[in-house]
Amino acid sequence: MSNPKPLAGKTAVVTGAGRGIGRAIALGLAKAGADVAILARTESELLEVSGRITALDVRCHMGLVDLADPSATETACGALVSDLGNVDILVNNAGADLELGQVADSDPEKWWRTIEINVRGTYLVTRFLLEHINEGGKIINMSSGMGLRAAARQSSYTVSKAGVHIFTECLANELWPRKIDVNNLIPGPVATDIFNRERRPERYTPEEVLEKFKDELPPGFPPQERIKHPDEVADLAVSMATQPVGGSTGQTFSLARRPF
Repeated sequence: MSNPKPLAGKTAVVTGAGRGIGRAIALGLAKAGADVAILARTESELLEVSGRITALDVRCHMGLVDLADPSATETACGALVSDLGNVDILVNNAGADLELGQVADSDPEKWWRTIEINVRGTYLVTRFLLEHINEGGKIINMSSGMGLRAAARQSSYTVSKAGVHIFTECLANELWPRKIDVNNLIPGPVATDIFNRERRPERYTPEEVLEKFKDELPPGFPPQERIKHPDEVADLAVSMATQPVGGSTGQTFSLARRPF
C-alpha cells in the first residue's frame, strides 16, 4: 500500500508559489505531508495559498520577496530557515516572460528583467539556501523546452531558460558528494495566467483556459502537444521530490510531448 504522506517530516521551499504552477506544486507537496515555505511577490496570493496549506495540517512559512533582489532574497531565505529549519526540497519555479518581439524592437529593461527573474532568481535562492539543504535533498528547477531550441520573438525567455538548464547540470555535479539531486522539470504548455497572455488581458482559471483551447492550440504549438493543468506538473514535482536518495541528477524530466 502506498504511503499517502511520503514527505511527512520534510521541509520544502517553492518560489513563485502565489499562482499557477508554483501554487499547484506548493499544495501538492503539502498534501504529501511536507511543511512548505512559499515565496512570491503578491501578498494576497500568498495569503490564499498559505491558508490552503495550513488547512492540510502542515506548517507554512510565507515570504513576500522580489527574488531578483539579492539582499531581499537573502533575508527571505534566512527567515524561512529560522522558521521551518533546514530544507529537504527546493523548487525554483518563479519565472517571467516579459518581452515578446524581435530583438531589434525589444525593450532592454523588460528583456533583462526576464533574465534577472528566471536566472538570477534561481541562482540567488539556491545560493542562499545551499548550506541549509539536508543531505539527500532535492532541487527542482523549472526549465522549458524553449531553453533547448531557438525561437524567434522570445529571445529573453529562451536565453534565460537555457541558462537555467545549464545551471542545473553544473549544480548537479557540484552537489553529487552531498547526495543532493538537482534536476530540471519541463512542463510544456500549461493553463496558467502567463499562457497566451498576448491574446487576453483578463485572467482565466486553468479550467477556463483548457476549455478555451480544447479544440485548437494557439499558433506556434505542434499538433501533438497538449495544454496541461497545473496539477499535472505538481504531480511530477512531487514524484521527483520523493525519489530515493542518490537517484537521477543533472537530468530533465518533461511533460512536453514535443521531442526537444
